[in-house]
Amino acid sequence: MNKTLNVPAQQHAMPLRIALLVLPSTKLNAYSSELACLLPELSASGLLTTQSWVHIEINDLKHSNQISFEEHLNTTIKAIEEGKLVQLSTATHSLLMMPALKAAQLRIHPHAQLSAMQRHAGSGEETLTLALGQAKRELSTVSKIEHHHGLNNQQQFAAVYQLIIQLASRTHFRDLNIELGPKQAKSHYWFTDSHQARVAAINFTHDTLTQSATSFILTQGTGYIAPKSMLNSQQLQFILSGDNQGQLLNAINKLTVQLSETGLELLPLMQANLSDYVSYHSKSVFAAVLQASSVEAMLLEISSLKQVLPQMFLEQDQYKTPSGSYFTTYPLGNEAACGLAFVYPGVGTVYADMLSALHEYFPALYARLEREGSLKSMLQADSIYHLDANTTPAMDLGAQAIAGVGSSYLLTQLLIHEFAITPDFALGYSMGEASMWASLGVWDNPHALIDKTQTDPLFTSAISGALTAVKKAWKRSLDDSDSDNDIVWNSFIVRSAPEPIQALLGEFPHAYLAIIQGDTCVIAGCEAQCRALLTQLGKRGIAANRVTAMHTTPAMEEHANVIKFYTQPLTQIALANSQDTQGSINPNTIKFISAANLCGKTPRHKAVNDGRPLNSQEIANTIADTFCHTLDFTALIHSAQKQGAKLFVELGADRQNCTLIDKIAKLDRRCEATNTSTADSPCCTVPINAKGGDDITTLLKALGQLISHRVPLSVQPLIEGLNREVAMHQLHRAHKRAPLDHSSKNTLVKGEVE
Repeated sequence: MNKTLNVPAQQHAMPLRIALLVLPSTKLNAYSSELACLLPELSASGLLTTQSWVHIEINDLKHSNQISFEEHLNTTIKAIEEGKLVQLSTATHSLLMMPALKAAQLRIHPHAQLSAMQRHAGSGEETLTLALGQAKRELSTVSKIEHHHGLNNQQQFAAVYQLIIQLASRTHFRDLNIELGPKQAKSHYWFTDSHQARVAAINFTHDTLTQSATSFILTQGTGYIAPKSMLNSQQLQFILSGDNQGQLLNAINKLTVQLSETGLELLPLMQANLSDYVSYHSKSVFAAVLQASSVEAMLLEISSLKQVLPQMFLEQDQYKTPSGSYFTTYPLGNEAACGLAFVYPGVGTVYADMLSALHEYFPALYARLEREGSLKSMLQADSIYHLDANTTPAMDLGAQAIAGVGSSYLLTQLLIHEFAITPDFALGYSMGEASMWASLGVWDNPHALIDKTQTDPLFTSAISGALTAVKKAWKRSLDDSDSDNDIVWNSFIVRSAPEPIQALLGEFPHAYLAIIQGDTCVIAGCEAQCRALLTQLGKRGIAANRVTAMHTTPAMEEHANVIKFYTQPLTQIALANSQDTQGSINPNTIKFISAANLCGKTPRHKAVNDGRPLNSQEIANTIADTFCHTLDFTALIHSAQKQGAKLFVELGADRQNCTLIDKIAKLDRRCEATNTSTADSPCCTVPINAKGGDDITTLLKALGQLISHRVPLSVQPLIEGLNREVAMHQLHRAHKRAPLDHSSKNTLVKGEVE
């Protein structure tokens, strides 16, 4: 901006440093259990019992004797400077404002801070410059700027209030003026660069005789909006438990009566159900988890389960419905079975806007991950959450690998730290093995691999891009300027057993059998030779259009480089080889299964750490062997089953591994006569995420399956969410019964300070 501003006094104003708290209701009882549940720090501080309390009601400025929103804010600032607390409210929304120092002294973590407020007889840009000067911030540090024109008082307050909500929930809302595709998310996590606070500016311009504007600078606080509840009046869940069929039937009949009662208090009923489960039924032999979107739908789910229950006990089978209800009479994840396996998908499963809603339900998890490293880099946010949905599929191999490991890491931390789920086994599909070691507390600093993956020739040019490893294997020149050396590479998924493909490989030396996975295989290599092989095979292949030489013979050119790349320092707990699991996950209690143990002529159906401590060099060797050999995912699943894995939980974007494992199990049942080693092995898959599905709905379905399979886990996040949901309902009900009373001496509607 070239224009010189003649406002020296405002330019040198000090930052405001006012703490802001979003209140759950305009009318609060300082001693209420609802406040203690929704804002425990504020409740414990005793602030709401103080006499130095001012309430200012924002009017809509319909009359000439009413004051503006900016004047209300000026009054607020003066009151705060005098040491008072200020509640700023409309009929529907309310903010508590206090000095940031006072909030810190009382250990109250504010949702945001008001750093600057400037009103200026000039343009919005000029006023924003003044506000930034007051906040001591550069424009480049502001990650969101909103401009509004001609709003009344209440509309201005609502705009500021919503911006505080976005800061406190770390949620970025996409521009409403941009047309989104039917599958695109309207919002996602508000990513920032590592250790950079979120800063937002909001500008109001006014229709007056002389142009004027008001600018506010808001920064994120150290607190965040309470997590959303996974369960509510539109997402119902009940757990029915018992040690036999009769006890389950009694539980079904009891719940039917409770849901049929008039004057039903639905949320407290779900609360009681979860509390009873924790107190009395978490060790029951059987558990059915029922889910529905309404009471009527839940009664249908109950009726359906009641009908199939006798047959279920006869057939030792599982029962599931589209709404997420689940029951099995053959639990695979209990402490006796020890059959829980975490499965990590390989490169290429990430998709646009994945996990976009998860942060609203688990803000503490995201805050912790953000402190550990760059969440933005870990999830490759600039590509995954790009407005153009075609950006994600076009990501290069390295970026897809990083985002894939990032999504697996996030979901693993979710299950382990939020729901206290620990696997007995872990395995990965292809490069999912790297995700496995990064996610389960083995590598000391997995974030260090992010920059390395983006710059190391292994991923940028050797097995992708220019394919230098392939050129070496094929004795081609590495001169990039010679177009004759360019390799047209592709991979194809074909429905075929591996044997017919292997029989033809000798005729096509530059085509390779890369992956064996159930009833399909993946061939990769020179596109022309792959297509010729498919023609001779008499099969149609689906082109993956992905350039990667992993799991082909040329990849052996990079075996030593893969070892070097993945030789990473281990965590202290992994090195200690201790079996102690208190406080954190202990990788020594998990059996890590690698496809590398199946590469030789004599397969080893043992975990990498079977009978020996984890070792950095051995881990790198196993990744390199998996990386450079044909991946037989079918054999990997069979090996895991022989070692005791039964319940396979996929930790990563989408559910592709679950689909493959289901197909492998189906093939095994068909081949029971000739494959007795695995045909009778129990097998069940649980996806934590699914492309095209709602994040929380998919997670709830997964938790339902795990509960029914009697996997030891915590339902505390569900209970705490319901507690907050009930508290909000009670506050809203009380607010409707008793409208806000502004008759006390501390209520100021004209903006004056007492």
